[in-house]
Amino acid sequence: MAANSMVYLLIFISSGVFAGLVYVLFAKEPTCSWIKRFSGVQAAGVNQASPALLVLCIAFLLNDVSQIRQKASDTLLLEADILRTMGRVSVNLSRDLGEPLQHLLLSYSDSVLRDDWPGMQHGVRGSNTAPPASLTKIIAVSDFVYSNLDRFGQPQIAQQMVASVQKLRELRLQRLELSLKHPTYEKVLLGLFFYLIAVLVLLLTHADPKALFAATFLFSWLSLTSLFTVLIMHNPYTGIDPISPSPIAAASERLRVMARSSETVFTSEPGQNAPGRIRENY
Repeated sequence: MAANSMVYLLIFISSGVFAGLVYVLFAKEPTCSWIKRFSGVQAAGVNQASPALLVLCIAFLLNDVSQIRQKASDTLLLEADILRTMGRVSVNLSRDLGEPLQHLLLSYSDSVLRDDWPGMQHGVRGSNTAPPASLTKIIAVSDFVYSNLDRFGQPQIAQQMVASVQKLRELRLQRLELSLKHPTYEKVLLGLFFYLIAVLVLLLTHADPKALFAATFLFSWLSLTSLFTVLIMHNPYTGIDPISPSPIAAASERLRVMARSSETVFTSEPGQNAPGRIRENY
C-alpha cells in the first residue's frame, strides 16, 4: 500500500511538472501565436472524440476488473461453503471415516490460508520445483474420498462427496488462476495512446496558457491515476480493496469446532457412531 501511495504521489507531481512545461512552452512566442490559430476549433467533434475514447478505454478496463473481482468473490464463498458441507457430512460418518476426513479438510483449509494466499496476493503461482502445499492436501482429500466410496453407507452420500471434492479441486484452480490476472500491455498502451491524443487536442484548442495549464494538469492527473488504479486492481486479492480470506478462515474455524464436537461425541458415546447417524446440525 505504501508503494502504491508513492506512485499516486509521483503521478500527481509528474502531472504538475508536465503541465508546467506545457505552460512554459506555449506561453512564449512564436508558439503562442501559432496555437491561437486553432483556438476554438470544433473540427467534426475532434475535441470531444479523443477524451471520450480514453474514457471508454478506462471504462472497459474497469469492467474487466469488476468481473474478475466478482468471480473471485463467488469462487471463494463457494469453496468455503463446500468445505463446511463436507465437514457436516463427516460429522455423521463413523469415527474411522469421519475423523480422518475432518482432519484432511482442516489441513487443506489451513494450507489455503498459510501457503496459497501469500502467493495469490503477489500474483505468483508458486515454486516450480515443488507442488503447492494445498495441491498435496486436496489430493489427499480426493484420494480418501475415492478410496472409501463403499463405506459412506448410502450411495447418495458417496455421490455427494465425489461431486463436492471435484468441485473443490475446480474452485482451487480457478482461485489461483484469478490471482494471475493482469491487464494486457495492449490495453494499457491503448489507454496511454488515447491519453496522449487527448492531451494533444487540449494543446490545440486552448489559447490561454493558464487555462491550458489547468486543463493539462487535471486531465493528466485523472487519466494516469485511473489507468494505474486499473493496473493494480486486476489481481482481486491485492490492491486498494483486496478480497479478504475471511470465508476460508471462517470455514477453517468451523471445521475445528466440528472436529472438537465429534471427538466429544466419539468419546462419550462409544458404539453409537454408525454411518448415517445424525448427531447435530452444524
